[in-house]
Amino acid sequence: MLKKSLIAIALLAIALPAVAGDLKVHKPWPTKYVPQEITTIDVMMEVGYYIHVKDQKSMKVNQDTSASDPYKTYIGTKTTDIVSNFDAKLSGDVKADSAAGGEWSASFDPATIAPGTTPVTITVKGKKVDIGSLKGDAGKEIRVAILHIMVVPAS
Repeated sequence: MLKKSLIAIALLAIALPAVAGDLKVHKPWPTKYVPQEITTIDVMMEVGYYIHVKDQKSMKVNQDTSASDPYKTYIGTKTTDIVSNFDAKLSGDVKADSAAGGEWSASFDPATIAPGTTPVTITVKGKKVDIGSLKGDAGKEIRVAILHIMVVPAS
C-alpha cells in the first residue's frame, strides 16, 4: 500500500501544472534550447510635466503708430508652436535691458493650451521707451528687453 501511495504522489507531482512565475520542464529539455516565458512584470514610469517652446529666437519690436504716444511705444509679435503634455496657462514677464528702459508687458493668444502642439501668438509691448538714450546705436539691432515665459498647470 505504501508503495502505491508513493507512486500516486509521484504521478501527481509530475502532472501538476507550473504556477505563475515558475517553469517546470521535464528532461530532456526541448531539443533546441528555446527561451520559455515564465512571467511578465509591468515597467512603470511617473510622467512629469513637459513643455517646449519651438521657436526661441529673438523677436523684434517696432514703433506702435496706433498708440497715443507712438514715439515711445513699441510692439512686436511672433507665432510659435508650443508642445506640452498637460493643460498649461502661459504668462510672461518682460524686463527692460537697455538704457532705453520702458514699461514692458507680454500677452499670449491663446493663454491656455491643451496637451499637444498649439500655435501661440506672443505679443510684447513697451511703453515709455526712450530710444534717445541709445546714443551711438543708430542702425544697430540691440536687445532692449528680455521676455521670460512662465507656465503653470491650468486648473
